[in-house]
Amino acid sequence: MMKMSLKLNGLMSLLLFVGLCGCNQKQIKVSVTNPLDQDRIMETVEVGLGELNVDNGIVVLDEKSGKEVQSQLLDMNQDDVFESVIFQTKIGASETKNFVVKEGKSTLEPTEVKTFARFVPERTDDFTWENDRVAFRVYGPEAQRMVEEGIAGGTLSGGVDCWLKKVDYSIIDKWYKGNTEKAGYYHIDHGEGLDNYHVGPSCGCGGTGVMVDGELFPHLNYTGYKVLTNGPIRTSFDLDYAPYVAGASTIQEKKNVSIDLGNNLTKFVINVEGTDTLTAGITLHDNLGETSVNDENGWANYWAPHFGEELGTAILASPDYFAGTSKIVTEEADRSHVLVHLKVMDGKVEFYSGFAWSGSKQFKDKQHWEEYLSDFSKRLNNPLVVVVN
Repeated sequence: MMKMSLKLNGLMSLLLFVGLCGCNQKQIKVSVTNPLDQDRIMETVEVGLGELNVDNGIVVLDEKSGKEVQSQLLDMNQDDVFESVIFQTKIGASETKNFVVKEGKSTLEPTEVKTFARFVPERTDDFTWENDRVAFRVYGPEAQRMVEEGIAGGTLSGGVDCWLKKVDYSIIDKWYKGNTEKAGYYHIDHGEGLDNYHVGPSCGCGGTGVMVDGELFPHLNYTGYKVLTNGPIRTSFDLDYAPYVAGASTIQEKKNVSIDLGNNLTKFVINVEGTDTLTAGITLHDNLGETSVNDENGWANYWAPHFGEELGTAILASPDYFAGTSKIVTEEADRSHVLVHLKVMDGKVEFYSGFAWSGSKQFKDKQHWEEYLSDFSKRLNNPLVVVVN
């Protein structure tokens, strides 16, 4: 029997194995079933390549229509051998759809509607990533050094910044190019959105740390990065962090961050040493917004006025990791947060963070955003059933 592995949206999927010959197969048939009584849009499926010859190209076909669907090869262990292919599908309530993965050359044209990430040396040492709905950035060691040495223009923060985009195509390169030509370019909406989200020394939207006696001790800037795969369907990269002290403990974090096309949430898988509980935070800025918590579906959301629009920022985790929430409210700048506490399981935690900006018109209001969060939780806890033969 040949082993085939798959995942959904970077989440664990239920995979059934059926007999596969050890011959030189030219195609793999994949059956995908939605166990929920609700439709699912843009779900990602990952299929091991078995003995397919990647040198001949790999395509994925919808078996019913015969049409090619967009796909992406993955080499996540960086051994220069592609081990799997991902593709996305819309699937109805309780529906089963069939696909064929086969050798062949793709006939699809490249698209700017994609996931994407890169290191940005032209803006100190930002690291920025995006999909068709949201974008984020974090700050690196040079930005930290500048602050510590009193040099203007640095940023001392382990927080996650939100870039509020309103178009589905990639904007990272364009916004940074504009900012290089005219400082502050991406802080102004030129029709595609803008960065007017303040992070400072806060957690931003999903920065992490450890709680000791009611105080949050966060890590600082990332110290290194490695891009593992870069679109069009999924982008994934690693971020390294220096050890930091929380109370009497020394904490070490190494993060894998990923984002799939079609989601408003980015995924964090963090290897953790030195604590049994990690905490992820959302900054409350000036405390003018409303905090909502849904323990059943494992999320916390902060919905607030935002420069004439509204912004919801959220953290979500599965029951395996979700360990409750708390809140810090203070008059000290950038120190007020809603916090999601996460159980460290086998040396790691997993969670999602992301946002909804009213300027993008992606969600009608707070209610629709929170319905999305609960729906995401249901999909997370009820993965697609995938049969490979």
